[in-house]
Amino acid sequence: MSRFKNVINFFKSLKFRLILFLILFGIVPGIVLKVGIVKTYEDRSVSIKTSEILSQAKILANQIVSNDYLNYPNSTIINAELSNIYDGRVMVIDNEFHIIKDTYDLDTNKTIISKEVIESYYGQEIKKYDAENRYIELTVPLSRPVEQTGATEVLGVMLVSVSTDSINLNMEYLARNAYVIQLICAVAAVFLAVILSIQLVKPFHKMSKSIDEIKTGYGEDALSVNDYTETIEIC
Repeated sequence: MSRFKNVINFFKSLKFRLILFLILFGIVPGIVLKVGIVKTYEDRSVSIKTSEILSQAKILANQIVSNDYLNYPNSTIINAELSNIYDGRVMVIDNEFHIIKDTYDLDTNKTIISKEVIESYYGQEIKKYDAENRYIELTVPLSRPVEQTGATEVLGVMLVSVSTDSINLNMEYLARNAYVIQLICAVAAVFLAVILSIQLVKPFHKMSKSIDEIKTGYGEDALSVNDYTETIEIC
């Protein structure tokens, strides 16, 4: 029972609260910093890769239109270009939403109707990052100017899906290194918290001991603990 009471008293003590505060002060910022660094790296890497893919896709879209690939999808040069776009999957879709070319040869000659494809058919460039499934998807309209009116005619859509496995591998490596640093900081925080809390509460222990000595008649009549302003006022 006495041991249980000592444990309860410890949890109610200033020392325990100081230890807890100092540990949280040392560990929580590290956790927040780790999450922030990994998230910032992910956003930046995805943004750069998306821009690079979009730039390459636009160049390829112009080649598809200029070479009339939608009507003659057997061009060796265009097919080679399609297969080399960041090792991703490319689908070339005509104005009737038929897939005339799929670099993975899974959906060729099938019909695709999705929100992104339809929006792109009406002239928009769609960019989407799926963090859960680890891929970047974008759609680029295949368009050409109409000389008589100056308007733009959309002939089809190019849909590109590229894996982000390399980004995720770098994120995992970065997170592991951050975790090791965080663990070292946590151990150091616990050690320093214990040392500092012991030092910070020493004057109060000194005061308690002096009071006990006064009560038993072995101490001085006046308390004199001048470590903190608070202890001086209490004395």
